[in-house]
Amino acid sequence: MEIEFNPGRYSEPGVSQSVTRRAAAQPVGPAAPSFERSQSVERALAETPEVRPEKVERARVYAADVKYPPDEVLERLSHLLALKMKGTS
Repeated sequence: MEIEFNPGRYSEPGVSQSVTRRAAAQPVGPAAPSFERSQSVERALAETPEVRPEKVERARVYAADVKYPPDEVLERLSHLLALKMKGTS
């Protein structure tokens, strides 16, 4: 692009830049898509257990404990719920 600066000359601005378009980029790689990565992800997902035994055991321990959750936690939750109920009515 060429710009001429002359403050004393007031002529019509002309186009001094030629416009040329590049050819569209061609895709690089094989013509057929490769699904190797998606297949490996699907295999890993299939091998992942739906149930994690350590989490199940932890839940059983909590369910068997009569002191869980602690009374302090239950009291705090009840206060929060009461405040929330007061705010909505």
